[in-house]
Formats: sequence, structure tokens, C-alpha cells
Amino acid sequence: MLTKQVTRRSWRGSWAARRGAAVLACVAGLSGSVAVAQPGEAGLGNVSEAEARDLLRVEAAVDRGLEYLAAKQDTGGSWQHGMSQQPNTGVNALCLLAFMGRGHVPGRGPYAATVGRALDAMIESQQPDGLVVRAGGNSHGPMYEHALATLALIEASGWRTDEAMRDTCRKAVAVIVAAQNNEGGWRYQPRPQDADLSVTVMQVVALRAAQSARFEVPQKTLDEAAKYIKRCAKPEGGFAYQPGQGVKNAQSAAGALSLQLLGLYDDPDVRKALESLQSRDYRPQMDEYFHYMNYYAMQAHFQAGEEQWALWSPRVRGLLLESQNADGSWPGWGEERINGPAKNYSTAMGAITLEVYMHYLPAYQR
Repeated sequence: MLTKQVTRRSWRGSWAARRGAAVLACVAGLSGSVAVAQPGEAGLGNVSEAEARDLLRVEAAVDRGLEYLAAKQDTGGSWQHGMSQQPNTGVNALCLLAFMGRGHVPGRGPYAATVGRALDAMIESQQPDGLVVRAGGNSHGPMYEHALATLALIEASGWRTDEAMRDTCRKAVAVIVAAQNNEGGWRYQPRPQDADLSVTVMQVVALRAAQSARFEVPQKTLDEAAKYIKRCAKPEGGFAYQPGQGVKNAQSAAGALSLQLLGLYDDPDVRKALESLQSRDYRPQMDEYFHYMNYYAMQAHFQAGEEQWALWSPRVRGLLLESQNADGSWPGWGEERINGPAKNYSTAMGAITLEVYMHYLPAYQR
């Protein structure tokens, strides 16, 4: 799975090429800009000295964040979640994705043991019916956790390729397909009742990863999901949590990325959602779900191309670089109920958001 993903969008510049441009710019102390392209790759455009330094800081910031997370993992392979400080499959999945998003994969590198423990714990948490949620957990929304766990398992299946691993993934995907309601969306519980965009986007991301990894995903499931997401779009631009409600920043990001992953890159609702995000105040103190929103917004702007990426990524990159704590963690801001004192959720999200620059996982590629 950890290979270049070929889609209708051009894959513009590897992390190695951008990092090479950054090193050249910083070493040379350029006052202007530098353009670097690797053989066979599209030109990266001009990289200013300030951006070059930021790209190197991105790499260092992610590494500090992963050091923090590695130190917080318990012996069973899990991370504390929320104010209860109990392990949570969704947070475990985000932490695992953060390591893999930096290129630390099962069985290799300095975090081989960390990744291996996390992956083993996630596999062991799968219930007989295929749901990947810790037994006895008190989550009110197991489909949140299940979708993130499914995504992490599928990404890891590119390296742990035994049939048992693939069977784990197949059962997890089947849970998502079976839980879709008659409107095309998903809700908190693994059964086809009501739906909301927040839960739906997570299922779409997992299903798109499954499709890329050659797991069976019915086309009807994807088509019906697109219909539900379109129903959440607002004529003025942006997306609502549920049809008929008002625009929310987090849902605008989620809706845009969902449609892109479903192949609707040029849908007018995608463009209007990105414009809506760019026009709104996205600062942490103004957005209750800042990390959640940017988890999708960074990916959606990247998928939209260089022009849209340039309008969004520098602001978020700068904010995350400046707000990282000395110990490598990121603050939770308005998401403390999810985050808790351990700061594992916010740190994983901060790292994943910056890892969109690196493109190690197919989820962060075009």
C-alpha cells in the first residue's frame, strides 16, 4: 500500500524532492527562491527561503511529535484517551497512522516495536462480528473508532501481507458496507439507521483506502455515499452536519474531501466548500474541532491542486509549527473532551496534518 497512488490528478513532487529544495535553499542562504525538480517529476515551482526553512521544520516537528507519542504508548500497545484516560481504538488508530505517515511501517526502523505493538493491539480488539472496537469500551460512537481502525489496518496491510491480516481487513470493511443506511450515510452505531456527515466521511476514507488496496467495495455503496454527502452541501458553499442544518467548518472540510475521494474532484460543491473554509476564521480558539477540521482540510486542499494548497497550507503549517509544545506534543484547544491530559489525540492529529507534505501513505497522495 505504501506506494505511489495513480489517480486522475498528477502526483506533483515527492517529499524527498521538496526536502532537497529546502536543504539547498537553507544551505545557500538564498534571498530569492529556488526551483528544483527530480528527473521524471513535475517542477515544484518556486520555493522561497522562508518556505524552505518551514519544510525542514515540518520534518523536525513531526519527529518530535512521534517521540512524544512513543513515550506515551503503554505496554499493551495503546494510548490514553480523553478525560477518562482510558485507551480508545480511534485514538490508537490515529497514533498508528501518525507513525506510518512518517514512513515508520511494521517491522522496520526505529519505531518497529512501537508500530508492531499498536498494530497487534488493534487486531486483537476486533470483535467476532468484525467491528474493531475495544471490548467493554464506553464510546458513544463506535463507528468513528471502527473507521479509523479500518483505515490504519488497511494501510498496515501493505507491509503485513499474511492472509490473516487481509481477513481482518475484509471483515472490517464488511462492517462499514453493512452499516450504511438507506440515505447513503452512516451514524454512530454499526447498523443502518440515521446518518451524519461527520461519521460518514470517516467511512468514505476507509472505503477508499480499501478500494486502493484491492479489497471488495461495492460501487453502489460509494455511489450512495456521494448522494448523501451532496445532500449535506449548502447552496451558499460549505457542508452541514446533517441535511438542512447550517454550515460548519469541520463538515465543509469533510464534505469536500469525501467527494474528492469518491472521484468528484471538479464538483462545484468541492470548490465552494474550500472557498467557504478560506473565508472563515479557522483559528483554534474560534473552532471547537480545530484538529478534526484540519485533518480533512489539509488533505482536501492538497487534492484540489497547487493553487488551493497555497491558499491554505502555509497558514496551518505556521500555526502548528509555532504552537507545538517543548515536549513535542500539540495542545488540544477545544477538543479536550477527546484529548485529555495525555495530549495523544492532538499530537497524533498535528503530526498527521503536517505529514500531508510527505505523501508516504496513499491517503496523502493524489
